[in-house]
Amino acid sequence: MRLAEMFLNALYPRGLTCDLCGRDARFGESGPAAYLCPACLALLRPAPALSPPDGLDGAAAGLLYTPEAARLMHRFKYGQGRYLAETFTAFLPLPEAAFACILAVPLYPAREKRRGYNQSALLARCISTRTGIPVDSSLLLRTRDTASQTTLDHEARARNVRGAFRPGGEVKGLSFLLVDDVFTTGATLGECAKTLKAAGADKVYALAACAAELCAGGPYADSERRARPSDDF
Repeated sequence: MRLAEMFLNALYPRGLTCDLCGRDARFGESGPAAYLCPACLALLRPAPALSPPDGLDGAAAGLLYTPEAARLMHRFKYGQGRYLAETFTAFLPLPEAAFACILAVPLYPAREKRRGYNQSALLARCISTRTGIPVDSSLLLRTRDTASQTTLDHEARARNVRGAFRPGGEVKGLSFLLVDDVFTTGATLGECAKTLKAAGADKVYALAACAAELCAGGPYADSERRARPSDDF
């Protein structure tokens, strides 16, 4: 375990302090209340219904990407907060449909090595634990390191990820649950789904920890930037 992760585990011990504010609190036995104090839980908002982009047969998310959710996501992605995968999963509408397996949106290998983990893969493992659907990290691969999507508009996001993925094995006739951290325009998830379907996949559904505000048709990138915490968090 890395030093930074050990420090965060000491600072935010599971079951003793709130994952958002870090203060001691009384917690419930299950669901989001097991990880957040009542005051912080009241600040988080459920994600709205999502309009899936081309390629996806359906999409859903757990939390609206408000500043409070963004603080959790920033720690999860950039602050070695691996433990927060459990917290985000507690908000997800877990699927009832049958899937061959769960696929996480892959990071480019060099980027994953720098970060030390793929946050979407951590979410996928937690979803697998709760649903019994297996995870297969070999069936979807990223072929190039794309620029960050955060500052890009809808069209630029689509161009940025076009052709950035390839199937890593046989997917013909199979249905998949695709997992990502934040659904903004759905460009990345849509491109992954198109890649799988071009190789013969039957159905692809997406599940994201958070969805950006106005994701049903508004200024996606602007809402994501507004919610993003400062880098010194």
